[in-house]
Amino acid sequence: MTNETLNVLKNHKSIRAFTDKPVSDEMINTIFEAATAGPNINNFQPVIFIEITDQAFKAEVTSIVGMDYIEKAARYFVLAVDFNKDLIGLDPDVRKAAEDKISVYPMLEGGIISAGIALGRAQVAAESLGLGTVTMAGALGAFELYEQRLNLPKFVKAVMGFSIGYPNQEPGIKPKLPLPGFVMKDHYDQEKLEKVVANYDKTMQKYYADRGVESSWIKNNTKMFKRNRDTTALENYPKDKGFTI
Repeated sequence: MTNETLNVLKNHKSIRAFTDKPVSDEMINTIFEAATAGPNINNFQPVIFIEITDQAFKAEVTSIVGMDYIEKAARYFVLAVDFNKDLIGLDPDVRKAAEDKISVYPMLEGGIISAGIALGRAQVAAESLGLGTVTMAGALGAFELYEQRLNLPKFVKAVMGFSIGYPNQEPGIKPKLPLPGFVMKDHYDQEKLEKVVANYDKTMQKYYADRGVESSWIKNNTKMFKRNRDTTALENYPKDKGFTI
């Protein structure tokens, strides 16, 4: 089965090189109208996209996280969980009770899932318009800078970076695990999954080899997990924003 929407979804490519062609406000509005139409936790709509338009600011973020597709993208957004909006208009006593409920970990988790849904929809919408995108968890490495410059109140926590622009590369489609690696029936089947991963590892070994890289899925995962990173500040970040974890 196929249709235009399925084709866009199946042909996703993360774009990390962009042309200088501007992306219009009309396109951006269209993208986020599609993004915000998705489901979210209790209709709290706890999601906010904040665009950084100051090129010097984008360059500063890039210098911290090492991702030049932030600085060079036509449009760059910081995606945040935003429960602050749900406190607006509440009586003081109701607000206190609401803050207590918002602070618990399941609410943060619900907010992050809601943000992820919105981000995925925004990405598909952008790609359907002929644009390229890349989502960046690593962009959170500049969270302290976002806090300083974006005036993020309590219960508003940055979770991802999102660049949009016209593609200036053709990276190809990266193979993903086949469906048995994502979908199971009645129970979690470890033995089946191990076979799926072993076969996929061979697929990824060839994918990397075609690009002149000696690696595989397992080798890449090993490299990522062995990286020495001090994540203390990121671990404390949710607590600093009012969430109990």
